[in-house]
Amino acid sequence: MQKQMIEMFEMTTETAMESVRKIGELNQRTFDKMFQQQAELAAFFMDASARGMELMTKAKGYQDLMAGQTALMRECGERGISAVRTGIDFANESSTEYSKLAQESFKVAQEQAAKATSSLQASA
Repeated sequence: MQKQMIEMFEMTTETAMESVRKIGELNQRTFDKMFQQQAELAAFFMDASARGMELMTKAKGYQDLMAGQTALMRECGERGISAVRTGIDFANESSTEYSKLAQESFKVAQEQAAKATSSLQASA
């Protein structure tokens, strides 16, 4: 009886550790993707800022400056919208992966609980 309980406890601990490992890996992938996207976006806006400064020094007149700034702002807006869309897609993907992990964990927990219950009933 004690041996069975210890074996079930070990199996439960191993399962929990595996779940924690999977969640840790998913968290790391999520962080890496988010960080990469933020780094790319920051680099883009730094470049856009530099182009804006260059535009101010090289514009041939007010109309040229306004046209250049309008084009630059349009590009920044489009890039921002693209980043939001990418972020939403990524959040949906991550949410799906987290849901799958949770469902797998609940299924394993139910199976282990059923085994423990039948084992206790058999020994009683």
